[in-house]
Amino acid sequence: MVTAALVKELRELTGAGMMDCKKALEATNGDVQAAIKWLQEKGMASAAKKAGRIAAEGLAKVAHKDDLAVIYEVNAETDFVAKNESFLDLVDMIGASLLVYQPANIDEANALVIEGKTLAERIVDATATIGEKISFRRFELVTKEEDEVFGSYMHMGGKIAGVAVVKTTDAEVARDMAMQVVSMNPLYVSQDTMPASVVEEQTHLQKEILNNDPVLSQKN
Repeated sequence: MVTAALVKELRELTGAGMMDCKKALEATNGDVQAAIKWLQEKGMASAAKKAGRIAAEGLAKVAHKDDLAVIYEVNAETDFVAKNESFLDLVDMIGASLLVYQPANIDEANALVIEGKTLAERIVDATATIGEKISFRRFELVTKEEDEVFGSYMHMGGKIAGVAVVKTTDAEVARDMAMQVVSMNPLYVSQDTMPASVVEEQTHLQKEILNNDPVLSQKN
């Protein structure tokens, strides 16, 4: 019989999730040592032990299809792994899944079932296979109208990514706009979308800069 105490013991020994520990114990008739081996064979124990590490590198990417785009970030521990073919395949799979299922948030995304496994489980598998903690950090779905074009740009091999929705028929113009977004990191699309308080603050700031510049102040 699999008891809560056995599950707790196995979790403390392996760092694996509670449900995974329960499955392992059920599969091994409550034998803790056999359950540890079962988890190791499944890659769950080693992946769980890596869960406490910091995944600071990785890839920001944009994927799009028809009138829907997604900008998302998947992290790894090192820049080397971020260029690994298995990691890149995982990143592409995540992007394609987000476009198909259009989840509302990161929890819904991680719960997506893809070929019999949840996205979260596939990330655990990748962590065990690649040997570093993999983390799906965030995403944003973006839509466009028929008379608009998506422009996307990845800087420094995916360290930073941007997507722009531009009313044009020229894809190059849209890409250039996305590149400017990545470069300048603007907070607003236009002055019309800025809160009045921000407009007032920026106007005051520019006046102060003008007044404090000995050359420009003479032209005021």
